[in-house]
Order: sequence, then C-alpha cells, then structure tokens
Amino acid sequence: MDGFGRARLEVEFGVKQPIELVQLTLALQGIARDYRRFTNDAFKNDGVKVSDDDIQLYVTEVRSGSVIAELASAAKVMGAFLPLIDVQSAFCNYVTFFGETVEYFRALAKKPDVNAEDIRATKSAAQAMSDIMAVAANNPGGSFRLAAKVAAEDADGAKIALQVTISSDEAAEAQRGALIAQKLLDYRGEADHPNVLLYFQRTSTDSPKSGGRTDDKALINSISPKPLPVHFASQLDQARINDMKADPNQNPFKSAFRVDVNVETDRNRTPKFYRVLHIHDVIADEDEAE
Repeated sequence: MDGFGRARLEVEFGVKQPIELVQLTLALQGIARDYRRFTNDAFKNDGVKVSDDDIQLYVTEVRSGSVIAELASAAKVMGAFLPLIDVQSAFCNYVTFFGETVEYFRALAKKPDVNAEDIRATKSAAQAMSDIMAVAANNPGGSFRLAAKVAAEDADGAKIALQVTISSDEAAEAQRGALIAQKLLDYRGEADHPNVLLYFQRTSTDSPKSGGRTDDKALINSISPKPLPVHFASQLDQARINDMKADPNQNPFKSAFRVDVNVETDRNRTPKFYRVLHIHDVIADEDEAE
C-alpha cells in the first residue's frame, strides 16, 4: 500500500460481534495518540516533534472476526528526521511499552485502595488506553493485538518481530484501571462542598451528554432547596448510577449519596447545576434497610 514502509505497526481487533463505528474510531485515534506521545518522549532529546498529521492509521483489511489497521507515515517521518535511528527497533520498543502499560492498568484495577498520588500515568494516557481497550472489552471472547513488523523477503515484504495479544477479559481489566486513573486524576481538584448528601429527584436512561451532563436532577439540602441538574466528572461514577437505574433490586430514589461537589452558579450567584466530583458511598434509606 502506498505510504507504508516495510517496517510498520499492525493493529488487529479480534471480534465476535459487530463493532460500533464510533468505538472503533476512538480506538484507532487512541492508538495513534499514544504512539505519537511515545515517539515524542523517546526522541525529545534529538529535537524531534511528531505532529498529528505525521501519524495515521489506515484500516487495511476487514474480514470475518477481525479488523486490521496499519500505522502509516511514521516510518517515513522518522526516517526523514532521524536517518540514523533504527525505525524497526522503535516499533518494537513501542510494542514492549504498550504491553507494559496494559499490565500497569490491569494491576491498578485489582488494587483495593488507590490514591491520585499513586498514579504514574497522565490523564491523556489513561483516556487513550480506555479508548483502545473498549472494542475488545465489549466483545466477549474477542481480542486486541499489536504487532511490530520488520522488513523481510516474503510476499508481503514484512514479518512480525514482536507482538502482544490481549484477551477481552484482560482488555476489560485494563480499561477499568484506566478509568480509575482518570477518575482519581479528575478528583485531584478541590470540591466546593465535600461530604454532602445528594438525593435524586429525577433520573434518565439517556446517555450522558458532553462534559458528563445528564438529564438527572438531584437535591442537596445544605446547598439549595431546589433540585438541580447533575453533571458527573467521573465515568465510573456515572456507570455506577446507571447500574443502579438498570438493577430492579436497587432504587436511586430510595438512597442518599455522600458526594463531593462543585456548584455552578449564574450571574446572580444562584446555583444552576451540580458537578459531582466523587461518590463516596450510597446510603440506603432506613425504611429500605429494615
């Protein structure tokens, strides 16, 4: 294919069911962002800066059970700026780095207690990992594979030098760890009102809008006598609430939520909506607990 050198990165999504196009697009964008970040960090001492346009992923094959994409242009760009760098080794180094990053986030998901100070990933890296792992995580029995291909004398002109394969269960763990990291990094900001009780007055099953905005309304008596719209800073907290809505054995209207919130006000300093930074715990009403 025009634009590909013999050395390249190959991404394969092994799937057992249809993929949402948006989810696949986010995954491809995530791997491109992550590789660009890795490349810039690896070669920053050489004065190299790789832009978005320099790294592009192209879907090269779609067949039953898999979608394959290859990263183009990077070898060409790196070759132009770094003629003495072994591009094939750079691809292999990234595959190693990616595998180690997946294991880091998987381990994070298994830890009982994690603080923001313990996170050694950036928020953007955690977001990229969450996006990359989403396809396999949502395809039970599926997989994700990243391979470094190097020059070889065969029909394709390339062979696999190093690869990592991640099962759907492993991908789900890595995604969960990445979401935990995002939540903790979000939560490092100060809350206007820590440890207050929130009561839902209205909930919606619609997907959250931009910025975590929902059609939910909630009451916090210590802040305002009126129910206000709710925004969630954390995808994990939003998922927790959605699980409660979907579970016939739980009722968000029959519980109090101990939360940390920021309050957005209008020009008259009147509270307009709550931005929930963190849900500490859910407290069932006494009559429900009996």
